[in-house]
Amino acid sequence: MKITCVVATLAPGGAERVMTYLCGGLAARGHQVTLLTLSDAVPDFYELPAGVARVRLNLPCFNKAGFFGSLWRLWLMLKTLHRLKPDVLISFMTLSVLGAALLLRVPYIYADHLDIRTTPLTEKWKFLRRLLLRLASRVTVLSERDRKFLALYYPKWKVSLIYNPALPASKAEMPRPDFLPAGPRYVLAVGRLVKQKGFDYLLEAWRRVCEENPNWRLCIVGAGPLEAELKDLAEVLDVQHSVAFVPPQKNLAPLYRYCDIYAMTSRTEGFPMVLLEAMAAGMPVVSFACTGPDVIVRDGEDGLLVKPGYTERFAHSLARLMQDEGLRHRLAQNAPAVCERFSLDKYIQAYEDLCTAARK
Repeated sequence: MKITCVVATLAPGGAERVMTYLCGGLAARGHQVTLLTLSDAVPDFYELPAGVARVRLNLPCFNKAGFFGSLWRLWLMLKTLHRLKPDVLISFMTLSVLGAALLLRVPYIYADHLDIRTTPLTEKWKFLRRLLLRLASRVTVLSERDRKFLALYYPKWKVSLIYNPALPASKAEMPRPDFLPAGPRYVLAVGRLVKQKGFDYLLEAWRRVCEENPNWRLCIVGAGPLEAELKDLAEVLDVQHSVAFVPPQKNLAPLYRYCDIYAMTSRTEGFPMVLLEAMAAGMPVVSFACTGPDVIVRDGEDGLLVKPGYTERFAHSLARLMQDEGLRHRLAQNAPAVCERFSLDKYIQAYEDLCTAARK
């Protein structure tokens, strides 16, 4: 089967990482897979899997393209898809390419990796989404809440729930990162420095626990528009001495190996890959129970869940985990079972089945 997978860029992010897993997995099963990216605004962060072809389009931003720019975008996508002649197209959070697929009568699957109920959209995007997803062969979401939401408000959409996969952690020896010197213990958090990820909540919680736990450090890995603001907040809260801001890392495995707890204080999530990876590597976690983490983490078994937005409760759970080595060990032992519950093989099989059904 000829499958074209579409994503805006291969920038650092969970959806982009999952796209590489999907492309590689489908190619390994004998399908002819092409990865189409629509923008070169951000350099590739992830490597192209073996056996996958790559096509790059440097299209003008849809929101800024204007009428003629939008027509030019559509023409370039039509020309590209006509040349590729896919049997089916899979798009990750990229609506505009679906118009070209529709005009060429290519069946398409649309995957959303955000919390659909809270995703902000302009009226133009809302109109396009209603039109194009109603005609999709399948729309996939990451949570049961989103599936029920779409079934209620968009009953004509064909919706499937497919969870992101968790891959077993590498057991190879790896050097300790320079920014994690031996001695202290570390709480790790990874993500774009944007409001959605809730690092302001994490810093507020950290203020409540750092003085009583002087041998612990908080390591925040990521970049984004709120970087300066978050660093200022760390100084205002007087926690800058125990917080390290680290740029994005291509290989997070050494961080999972040498840190002790993973913390997530996101306001909203889809089905966060970084949380799956941390648990696969045997990290105990404490997380807000927003959509995604509330399914991934089994409270009290492989992590601790806290009601979203309650920083005092989060601080209490984090301090409990920091101070109780036995609890950390028990949760860490159970955490890698996430790879069985959300296996890559199940994920690839689910999309392969949808592609097969779309061709009929």
